[in-house]
Amino acid sequence: MLDDLPLTPPVPLWNDLRLRFASEAEATEQLLAAGLLNETQALIGPDEQVIQPAGHAPAPGATIDTVGVIYKPTGETVTTDMGEQPEMAPIEGWHVNVRLAADHLVPELDAYKVTPANPVRIWA
Repeated sequence: MLDDLPLTPPVPLWNDLRLRFASEAEATEQLLAAGLLNETQALIGPDEQVIQPAGHAPAPGATIDTVGVIYKPTGETVTTDMGEQPEMAPIEGWHVNVRLAADHLVPELDAYKVTPANPVRIWA
C-alpha cells in the first residue's frame, strides 16, 4: 500500500556555496559587496584598551566559514624531526564556504563558485 505513494524529493533548507577567490582581500571585498559580510567597529574598554579590533562579521542570515589556503599532497615526501611526512603544496586561491537559507540566492558570486570532488570542509 505504501509502495503506491509517490515520493517527493526533500526540499533543501540551505543554499551552500563553496567559493574560491584570488586572495583574502578579494573575498572580503566581494562578500561585503554581496551583503553577506558587515564591517564591525572596534570594541574599546573603559580604560581605552581594545577589547576587540575592528573587522568583519557575517550579515544576518549568513554563516561564513573561512577555509583560506588549502594544501594537498604533492606525492613526494619530506623528512622532518617527526619522520617522513607528505610534502604539501597550496591549491590556488582563498577558499570560503557560505551557508544561506535555501531561498537566498547571490548571483553576483556565481563567478567564484567551485564544486570540489572532495571538499576539505563541509557543513555538518
